Amino acid sequence: MTLFSQRRILAIVLLATLAMFFWGLGSIPLLSFNEARRAVPVREMLTSGDWLVPTLNGELYISKPPLIYWLSGLPALIFHSTSEWVVRLPSALAAFATTWLVFFSMRRHFGFTTALFSVLILITSAGFTTFSRRSEIEMLFSACCFCSVLAAYEYIFSRHDRRWLNAIFVCLGLAFLAKGPVTLLFYIPLMLVFWWRYRLPEALECLTHWRGWLIALFIALPWYLLVSLKLGWTVWQQVVETDIAGKVESAKFDPLYQYPLWLLGDFLPWCLLPLARPRESFRRWLSIPQQGFFAIAAILPLVIFSLIANKHAKYLLPAYPAWAVLLSLSATDVYNRLSVKGKHGMLIMASVLVSAFLVYFSFFESRVLAHRYLVFPKIATVLDAHPELPVYSWGKVDPRVVYYHEKTMKVVQRDSLDSALRDAKGILLFVEGEAPEVVSLKMCLLSEFVPYLKGGHKASIWGSGMACAGGG
Repeated sequence: MTLFSQRRILAIVLLATLAMFFWGLGSIPLLSFNEARRAVPVREMLTSGDWLVPTLNGELYISKPPLIYWLSGLPALIFHSTSEWVVRLPSALAAFATTWLVFFSMRRHFGFTTALFSVLILITSAGFTTFSRRSEIEMLFSACCFCSVLAAYEYIFSRHDRRWLNAIFVCLGLAFLAKGPVTLLFYIPLMLVFWWRYRLPEALECLTHWRGWLIALFIALPWYLLVSLKLGWTVWQQVVETDIAGKVESAKFDPLYQYPLWLLGDFLPWCLLPLARPRESFRRWLSIPQQGFFAIAAILPLVIFSLIANKHAKYLLPAYPAWAVLLSLSATDVYNRLSVKGKHGMLIMASVLVSAFLVYFSFFESRVLAHRYLVFPKIATVLDAHPELPVYSWGKVDPRVVYYHEKTMKVVQRDSLDSALRDAKGILLFVEGEAPEVVSLKMCLLSEFVPYLKGGHKASIWGSGMACAGGG
């Protein structure tokens, strides 16, 4: 490629990444339970003015650190809004930064073609692009984790600039503040295995830089200490029991092949390139340390997380940029062997794939996933019709209902419902699934939503007092 054609291609790809991550970011409502679990604390943080202790539906919610809430809260303050695009903005920015940091690093070490393919592969990975457009922790956490890995790579294979060494631990501290100790699984095993395989002393230095670990602790620990001082040290006992021990006890061991299948699906058709000659590809990746580093960064998390019982595709997201780099090396090998006409054809096929993703997010995502969100504005409309009445939820509450209702909803059971019904004005009650007999006998049905999220499920809103007198 000539310098002019490189610049032209780079400009087109830059526009494509901007569109992929930011276009229509708030065009559809929150699509998942987890999205709302990140959006609601932002609104409640701004309302209460307490940026230290997150809450969800008015209840203490510290099972995850607050970095995502803080970064969502800043644009929310600026734009005086917690709309969908605002709470999704940190994920989009994290994906954009990761993509172009990969590009500039790969261009420096492997050349323009490999750097270009790494971007094309990353923005056409279904998992990566999907989470770049969601108000969830995963993309921010992935960006922090992989940036620590990329900083280590630059320190080892560039000029051993100690600024890169310190950057590793800044990123690790931020990743810890985004999702907690799972951060270390994407860094420590990588550096240990890489040092064992290639015996480069710089890799060991990336592990034993004690000043760096102090930097990471200085970033990550203050929040935990301040929360402990405010609420007491025992506050973490419940987090451990419910968020860690509870999940371990209820976990069912998912099949070992799930992660490989998810990776294949997310990286089609690019993954077919190394699969044509898997042994040769694997040997080539490990042949030199510069490639072997990314091979270990990609494959090791796959092995580690495959041995864990509960499997979710998003858990491997921090390794996706490393997979993109590996696949870009294979794509570059194929590209360099092609004729001029073949090279043009390969770039055209890549542009078609990028266009397909852009068309999906622009026109089809809202239709395909409509069942996930259409019901919530309708629920909010019914609840908002009685602003003078308190709103309760039976047994549990979906945070998406709280987000669109824009008010907290107290959860009630049989005993607490009787107490709430003593309110002379009346109450509203949201119920997921079949309403218990105690509800149907004592309250009037205001509205029913069938299907609710998926076929065979339903939800309903019940009222008492003024709600029933008003035509329920």
